[in-house]
Amino acid sequence: MRSTRVAALVCALLAVGALIGAQDKNILSLTNDLGATLEWDPLRDAGVISFGDDRIAVAVGADSALINYRIKVQIDAPVRRNGGVWLTTAAVGEIGDAVQKDRLAHAGEHLRVQYILLDPGHGGKDSGAVGSVSSGKKQVPLMEKDITLSVGRTLAALLKEGFPEKEVILTRNDDTFVSLEERVVIANALLEKTKDTILYVSIHANTSPFNKTASGFEVWCLPPAYERTLVDEKAAGKENLDILPILNSMREEEISLESTILAQNILSGLEASLGQKSANRGLRQNDWYVVRNARMPAVLTEVGFVSNAEEAVGLADPAYLNEVAQGMYSGVKAFIQGFERSGSGSAR
Repeated sequence: MRSTRVAALVCALLAVGALIGAQDKNILSLTNDLGATLEWDPLRDAGVISFGDDRIAVAVGADSALINYRIKVQIDAPVRRNGGVWLTTAAVGEIGDAVQKDRLAHAGEHLRVQYILLDPGHGGKDSGAVGSVSSGKKQVPLMEKDITLSVGRTLAALLKEGFPEKEVILTRNDDTFVSLEERVVIANALLEKTKDTILYVSIHANTSPFNKTASGFEVWCLPPAYERTLVDEKAAGKENLDILPILNSMREEEISLESTILAQNILSGLEASLGQKSANRGLRQNDWYVVRNARMPAVLTEVGFVSNAEEAVGLADPAYLNEVAQGMYSGVKAFIQGFERSGSGSAR
């Protein structure tokens, strides 16, 4: 349980402070006493103590520590001495108090998914990929924007019914053009409304003009090595700017793992729903604009190829698109249930 880990951290910090009296504490010894891990950047002389779900960021010469990426507490500045980094008893106590106050304010709460943002690709003047299907003696266009909107609407309805306590949002609910920048703004604005988790699911259809036989569904997420700014500089404070790269690296690792698990669950859901009708092309990685700029677990799903004549027939069929949405729903549902049951999700 998260609350048990928090209590253990607070008690350990306070106990360490009591035991060492007026003496300073070497940060390596403190980390060992807590049973925690330490990631230290010798160039910046800054690092992060990780204990369960909690992150404590400190830097030599900085008179504040950052708790869980967002709570700043004033402390005696850590100093470098005798080849090590040292914290005063008072600093250890202040950190322990800050963690305790923050967690007591949310006693009994469990990390959960609060928002699910569905992003049907393209729309309005932007048709996306275009294929065609037969209608009598005519060939009629099959537009990606129509496919993604249909899947998005159905998926939203399924999620609202299955998770009435969560907020399901569509970046567009009709044939409206929404720029990539606007989609990201919608996503990241939600971060200011909650301390819980937000899921971002972008929906697209594929095309391969030079390989008409290409078919199947795939899910994309950001490559783990990609670096972005996930921790607010305002929260860290000017005196802690040197530590931001470490904080961002750790937060990136958490979001990358959650995104990968979400992607794998959606793939499994689609495979179960579509059966032999479409091929599972697997998990892919790329720095798509919306995925790299959404500061939360984010995936991009390609539900099929409009350029494949056989698959295009399915993508033009509302019943088939309903199966696609059902598969994606199963994947998102599996992720949420696993995330909330384990309590191992990361706070913002």
